[in-house]
Amino acid sequence: MYRIGLTGGIASGKSTVVAILKSWGAAVIDCDILARQAAAPGSDGLIAVRQAFGPQALLADGTMDRAYIGSIVFQEPSRKKELEDILFPFIHRQIADETRRIEKIEKRLFLFLDMPLLFEVKYHSYVDEAWLVYVDPETQLRRLMARNNFTEREALARIQAQLPIDEKRSLAQVIIDNAGSLENTKEQVRLQWDLLMSRIRNL
Repeated sequence: MYRIGLTGGIASGKSTVVAILKSWGAAVIDCDILARQAAAPGSDGLIAVRQAFGPQALLADGTMDRAYIGSIVFQEPSRKKELEDILFPFIHRQIADETRRIEKIEKRLFLFLDMPLLFEVKYHSYVDEAWLVYVDPETQLRRLMARNNFTEREALARIQAQLPIDEKRSLAQVIIDNAGSLENTKEQVRLQWDLLMSRIRNL
């Protein structure tokens, strides 16, 4: 089964492209959902997070305190890597299981892996091609500040926790520029969809 990694910088509008692809019937694995499942209450992943970050890593209902964890990892790169090293093996296992299910049960010829950190965790080596939803860094910063009501410093901390979006652009095979109108984005996705169908037919 042909696998496409779909990624983008924070506030680049990747969810818009995902919605377009789903409306056309594409199979999409939301890796953020799998990441949350990897740290679900009572899971081995969350137990390991608690051991590493202390009891304050959990809320009263047993879920992970994402605000607390986020306040740590976005300020301390070493703790961010520590969290990733804990959770990524669980997440990768779930991705593999869901991929096999889609291939064997749904009999799909291709699927998209919706993965914000595709390049950061070097998962692009496991897909056949990578699509990047791109906006220029200035637009990215402005959108993130407006969307999350962040100060410039808060927004920059989250942007800088990822690879620079222009570096991601150099690694991707397909670029969807999402700085313009929704209609323009749809036109780009339609073009790349048609080209993808041609590649798959020629496999």
